[in-house]
Amino acid sequence: MIHEYSDRISHNMLLSKQSFVKDFHLHNFYELFLLLEGELNFCVQQTFYHLTPGSLLMINDLEIHKAINLKQTPYRRIYIHIPPAFFYKYSASDLNLSSCFTARNIGEKNLIQLSGQQLTYFVDQYEKITENETYSLPGKELLMETYLLQLLVFINNLFLYPAAPSFCRYTPAVQDVVNYIKEHMTEPISLDSLSHALSLSKYYLCHTFKEETGTTIFNYLLLLRISKAKSLLSEGKNVSETCYLSGFTNYNNFITTFKKITGYTPKKYQSTEQKPEASKT
Repeated sequence: MIHEYSDRISHNMLLSKQSFVKDFHLHNFYELFLLLEGELNFCVQQTFYHLTPGSLLMINDLEIHKAINLKQTPYRRIYIHIPPAFFYKYSASDLNLSSCFTARNIGEKNLIQLSGQQLTYFVDQYEKITENETYSLPGKELLMETYLLQLLVFINNLFLYPAAPSFCRYTPAVQDVVNYIKEHMTEPISLDSLSHALSLSKYYLCHTFKEETGTTIFNYLLLLRISKAKSLLSEGKNVSETCYLSGFTNYNNFITTFKKITGYTPKKYQSTEQKPEASKT
């Protein structure tokens, strides 16, 4: 699991056959993911995206996701990780820069397919960000954030005026599992209850889900519950309420699991997520 929590922006351009994190996971930051070369399927919660060069994904800190390389060759991508606190500093009355991450339902509208000109602009801005690393005079961090702000304005305007959505669906059986878990994740779910609800054998469900997504049904469910818990804690729910409202039945197991996946205890995570109060005038 990746569970770093930083108040700094991080970025990289990578070429590899596989993601560093091969299974479903979630972050404590917002992520921009741009595919430059290759062909991927990319799962974000209940949605299954097919990515080609120029595909830009926007993933927030509550969305579980994973990349599936469709070829035996490496794929090249750019990622930019942005801590939520960054957006508190740069809130504009006419444009909320976090909209592309937050002004949508979880696992929906994550994808923008960039045109050739738009792709060139993104890469040019990214190169300015990376070139800024060699800047040796005062103002280095401010310059980097300036380039990122320009990029975020560009992305949010594309998000607000989107082209036709581009995504494909899981196969029917896996889509049924994903939809059922989404609707019932705060309730007790067993293979027996899932099999009964969907009228499919337990073996078929487990085998088909694992083959298509690369993970198990219950790992997927566990991450959804942790995502729900993060959301509840950010809303101000106490740890005990959060435990049961997110579908956990054992408090100690919830604490252990939450820390294993996010890197923080629920209470520490909640204190880290507190937004700064608006200054009084």
